Amino acid sequence: MGDRDQELKDVPHRPPDQSAWPKGIRPISIAEADALGVDAKGELHWHGKPVEIRRPLDLTWRQQALAVIVAIATVFAAVGAVAQGFAAYNEWACKVGWRAMACPTGASPSVDELFPLRGTRAYDQCLAEQRGSTEACDAIMRMRNINERLEKK
Repeated sequence: MGDRDQELKDVPHRPPDQSAWPKGIRPISIAEADALGVDAKGELHWHGKPVEIRRPLDLTWRQQALAVIVAIATVFAAVGAVAQGFAAYNEWACKVGWRAMACPTGASPSVDELFPLRGTRAYDQCLAEQRGSTEACDAIMRMRNINERLEKK
């Protein structure tokens, strides 16, 4: 089997349907035929360079599912960014006295106001017992305060 026979076997001849061609298109002449070539995938080449053929974007179902997931995640990220920007603007506008949706009515109490026992001997002993954990000591002091209030009643 010769090279030409192998080429025709790999890439079979497809006769053209000129009735489906758009107006203004003509077949190439015999003199132009040597400039055309076809590869094993059936793609057309002109003077050795591939002819660009526009094809629709074909995605597998997995690629489509991934594209939908990415699109939904992008929408959630955009909504989150808008919400974060709105919250930051609202807080800043309250501080500078500009118009805002809602400003806090008063200053938030400090930790020392919430936990007046900080700095006391009992709190320092708690810190030593809890290995410096202020969260644990604050909770313990809160519980002691509640117990003292209940005992008074």
